[in-house]
This record gives sequence, C-alpha cells and structure tokens, in this order.
Amino acid sequence: IIFMDSYQAPNERSTLLRPADMAVSEEAPVDPFTLKHRFSCYDCLKIAFNCIWLFPLRLLFIVLPSAVMGSCLCMLSILCLSYNEEDPQPLTGWRKFVLQKVATKVSRLFMFGFGFHWIPVIGTPAASSEAPIMVVGPHSSMLDIFVIGCRSIPTALSRAENKSVPFFGRIFTQAFNVIYVSRDEMASRQQAATEINRRLNSGLDWPHLLIFPEGTTTNRKALLQFKHGAFSPGLPVQPVVIRYRNRMNTMVWPDHGDSVITCWFYTLCQFHNHVEMEYLPVYQPSDEEKQNPDLFAENIRNIVSRSSGVPPSDVAIEDMILCKMAQQLGMPYSTGIVEYAKVKKDLSTSFKDIKKLLKTFSIIDRDRNGLVDISDLGWYLGVPSGAGLKMVFDSMAPASDGFLTFHNYVHGLLARCSSPHLQNEEFLHTIFNYLDQDHNGALSEADMFRLPIHNAAARHTTDDFYQITPQIGFEEFKALLSEYKEYVLLFEAYRNIGIIAT
Repeated sequence: IIFMDSYQAPNERSTLLRPADMAVSEEAPVDPFTLKHRFSCYDCLKIAFNCIWLFPLRLLFIVLPSAVMGSCLCMLSILCLSYNEEDPQPLTGWRKFVLQKVATKVSRLFMFGFGFHWIPVIGTPAASSEAPIMVVGPHSSMLDIFVIGCRSIPTALSRAENKSVPFFGRIFTQAFNVIYVSRDEMASRQQAATEINRRLNSGLDWPHLLIFPEGTTTNRKALLQFKHGAFSPGLPVQPVVIRYRNRMNTMVWPDHGDSVITCWFYTLCQFHNHVEMEYLPVYQPSDEEKQNPDLFAENIRNIVSRSSGVPPSDVAIEDMILCKMAQQLGMPYSTGIVEYAKVKKDLSTSFKDIKKLLKTFSIIDRDRNGLVDISDLGWYLGVPSGAGLKMVFDSMAPASDGFLTFHNYVHGLLARCSSPHLQNEEFLHTIFNYLDQDHNGALSEADMFRLPIHNAAARHTTDDFYQITPQIGFEEFKALLSEYKEYVLLFEAYRNIGIIAT
C-alpha cells in the first residue's frame, strides 16, 4: 500500500485543496518580538564619542543616584509597616505622600539622566475613583514604567519572576503593592484576577492599577492581542499611549534582540531622547462589554492602535512563548509565530496542542531552518513522493511556495482537520474498516502496517503504543488520529485518489 502512493489520479489536487474560507495567507505574519539595532557610521561615531564623557556623567551623577534615592524612598514608605501578603492595604498619610509626591520627582530625575530632557504630556490623568485602571500600550520598553512614574506612582501587575529579585523584590512588593502573575500558570492568572477584583471593589483609596495588556514588550511593529484581565471587572479604564520619537529607537527592548543593559547603554549615549505620553479619554464600558471582556479589550486595543499608529495584530504573548520554544528546539526564533489569537478564535485549539504541534514540526523540519519541503513531510509520514503526499502538502502550503512554515502547518492542518466530513463517524469508520483486514473490530500491528502510522508512533513518542495495547478498537483509533492529525489528511488523499475504497 505504501508504494501504491505513486499512483497518479487526474485532477487530484482539486479534491483536497483548502476552501477559500480556510486559506492560509502567503504573507508572513509580522514579527513584533525581534529587533536588531543597525547603526550608520555616524551613529557609531556618536556612540563612541558619547560613551567617553556623556555616558559616565549621566550614569554616575544622575541615573545611579536617582535609583538609590528611589530605593530609599520605597524603604522609607514601608518603614515599621506590617505587611500582610494575603490582604495588602494601600499606603496612607505621609507614606502615600512620600511615594506620590516625592518619588515622582525622583522618577523624573531618572528619566532626565537618560536624556529625556522634557516629556510632553497630552491630556489629563483621571482620578482613580473615576478610572481605577490605567491601560498602557504599546508596551515596548522597560522605561515605560518610569515615564508613567513621572506623573503618578500606580500599583502594577508584574510577572512573578520579578518578585524573587534580591532585596528590591520585597521592597517594591510592599511599597507599590504589586500584583504578581505567572504567565504560564492558569492558577496564578486566576489568583491575580481575583486580587484585582478585590482591590477595585474594596472601597479603599487605592492608586491606579497600571496594566500593560499585551503582557510583554514589543518592537512597536504590531499591537499584540490584549489580555482581558484588566477588563474583566467591567470598570472604566483610561488608555495611555507612550510614543518614542527617536530615529535611533534604542530604548525599545523586545524579547529577541539586544539585552536591556545594551539598550540602556545606547540610550545613555544619545544627546537627547524624545518621548511623549498621551492620556486618552476615560472609556466607559457598555453593558455588552461588561459581560464580554474580550470585546471590551478589543475595543480598547483599537483605540490605542489608532492613537499610536501601531497596527493591531493577531499575534499574542503566546506566540512569544512559542518563539522561545522554537529556538530551544534548534529552529529560528520567529518560527513560532502562528498568530495565536486567530488560531484560538477560528480553530478552537488550546495552547497546549499548539506546543505539541511545534514539537512535531521540529521533527519534520530535519534541517532545523523553520521550513519544511515535501520530502521532509514524506519522511515523517513514512511515504514516498506521489499523488497522496503531494495533495497533503498542497493542502497546507501556499500554492506558490515550495516550503511549509510552522504558521502554514498549523493553520492548514487544523483548518483541514476541522472540516465536518473529516470528523464524521462514517469517514473514520471507512478508514478503520479498510485497515481491519480480518474484520474482527480491532486493529493489530499488522493491520496498521497497511498504512505506516505505526512507524510514526514508534519513532516519535517515548512509549510504543503497541507494546501497551496489542490491539486497538475504533475509539482508540480515533484518539490515535487526534494525536497524528497528518494521517487524517493522508487517509483522505488515499480515499480521493481511489486507493481506499469508499
């Protein structure tokens, strides 16, 4: 049966090509996580010159002293203050004055040291009683928090890793009442959402809750999907837009690029750095938005996009996690971008399943270059070149492209496998009955060798399925196909070209 795949049927491609509504764009999605600074000769000379005198002057006499003063003010604000991590309370009285009035001046001094000699502010920050949540975007720099801090010191949502920073982690946790969240743990995200709701509905005089809804920093080429945590309470929010205006945008620090220390060094070596902050009007959610945080988040994202000029994207923070995973698997960083927001919405697939597909793709991609050709797919499936293999490949890859990216692979594979006729019992029973040579209602290892699904199962999993279960029934067969979705397309191709009788 393996060698029968070389059979050529007329018009075979038209039987399996993707419907128009499932088409995969040939245009690669924007990579908002990568930035490599490229400097002209003039830029290099300027940095070399300024690192001799301007860099040490700013660092030693402004930046470091202001950082020390800020830390001392934080320690002063929590001096002799008992702190209950389970039930934190907002600072009051002189402690609040130290942070809200004095610390803002220190934050402005810190930014002055970085060459931001003036910071134009458009609009007016609303009182926390009017808009308790401040949503900032696009989030592109570690300096964003200091830009906001020049006007007010909010409490913030931060990643859990920052809590373990020696000395500063404990001080900032207590002084700013930071809410920590682990992006990889559902329980942590739920706990953070609960704490946000508790504070916002406590009736206490909390400062603004500052949230960067993208969840990470980007290169400002695209606005990531907003997480709905800031919008779940259904309370008014004030969007804030930060714009960096430099030609050499050295303050931007995405995940994949120069280190934050390198970016800060380049920034300190500029004569002057431009930044602008705009407080947009307070947004009052409608009843529908209060019931639908995703709609609320999307509407706010559109407002921020129009104001900042950064286009919205279906890329989300999960794409960044996939990029890191792709890099760990030996493939290029940008391989992992699949536009997860679109995958989740249109294909109803969990993030866990996408990570499994990335591992599978890394196996298929024998060259580890982020691109798969038809021979790679044939090697993985265990079939030679032929009509069936070509139909499977063409159903996932753009027609004009000779390679398959992970983006094409995910969208093409999941879109095809979600087709109703590939999920109905009749189709699956047809394949099952075809493999069941002795018609005993179970598939043995010999039955499975009629099509090479066993080879993939044995080669690409830690446990040999057939050592655990000598025979499998129809339900186990369905589970096996859900694990190896590529074979669903192969079975369909074989049925369409007449190898498997219907």
